[in-house]
Amino acid sequence: MSKAESDDNLAVASITEAAVEARKRRGSKWLRRAGMLALGALGSALALGAASLPLSGLLIRPRLKRLSHLKRPHLRRLLERIGIQFEDIMIPSFDALRLHGWWMGSSRDSATVVLIHGVKKNRTDVLRAAVALRRAGFNVLLFDGRAHGNSEGRYVTYGYYERRDVQTAIQWLIQERGIDSDRIGLAGESMGAAIALQVAAESPFVRAVWADSPFASLRRVTEEFASRVTRLPQVVLSPVLWTTIRMANYRGKFNVESVNPLKQADQIKCPVFLVHGTEDQVIATNHSRDIHKALLGDKEIWIVEGGTHAHSIRHQQTKREYIERLVRFFSEKLKPKVASEERGSVEGE
Repeated sequence: MSKAESDDNLAVASITEAAVEARKRRGSKWLRRAGMLALGALGSALALGAASLPLSGLLIRPRLKRLSHLKRPHLRRLLERIGIQFEDIMIPSFDALRLHGWWMGSSRDSATVVLIHGVKKNRTDVLRAAVALRRAGFNVLLFDGRAHGNSEGRYVTYGYYERRDVQTAIQWLIQERGIDSDRIGLAGESMGAAIALQVAAESPFVRAVWADSPFASLRRVTEEFASRVTRLPQVVLSPVLWTTIRMANYRGKFNVESVNPLKQADQIKCPVFLVHGTEDQVIATNHSRDIHKALLGDKEIWIVEGGTHAHSIRHQQTKREYIERLVRFFSEKLKPKVASEERGSVEGE
């Protein structure tokens, strides 16, 4: 082999080695980039999980309030002092959970109102309305929702299971207390109001609904809550919210998307009275406005100027009017059928 050929072979070998080294460097660079992307994706997933897990917990396992009111005897003594007779009751729900509450019976001929409290609360939070209605001659049932107060249950589902609890309670009232099944109303506040609307869309026994500060849909109010709590930009909040809802669905064994009183509003046939405060910082007033627009039957809405979340019944300027409207609404809408028919005949003549 000539010297020239030898030099050419050495040059080719050098070029080949250089090309191989270059490919190795490029491969190594891409591997590093892929590794960084994988770590970034893992970090993002961990970050999403870290943000979504506590949010899902806040949604379906909120920290309960006012439990001390149930444990102390002063409320019982107060009720006895003002002449309100009540009975401790337990209702086994559709899935065998035991729901505890109070039954304030008037008579079998009286109309009956079931009161439903809001999230984190218990039956003591709707006691003002209960006392007012009982004094006006109504039968009244108030009980702790699942995972609240003294009732059993681990997770809150905002109506997915709770609406069936209320339907079970109505059946219990009819079968065990012999109430008039044609004169049953529901009154709820916040989550309880949203539950009442969902029950009314499905149950043939509900003749009137009083809904104080309801949400239009669970997803919508969850989005607003998450935005307020995290203060994250929408581009970051959307994946966090998506993961939060999926976690809540999995942990609570329900479907957040299906809890939608607004979507069910056109299925409600009974009269509905909506109440909402203009200064509600928990559930925006537009939730009630949208529900009111979607209702097709007898409906009324009272927007309380300056009212905060589900507190119009406690507000100094509106509490008397609130009670008057509440009692008047159920007195008019839950009249005995015979009396209503007789009045209609007289007016027709």
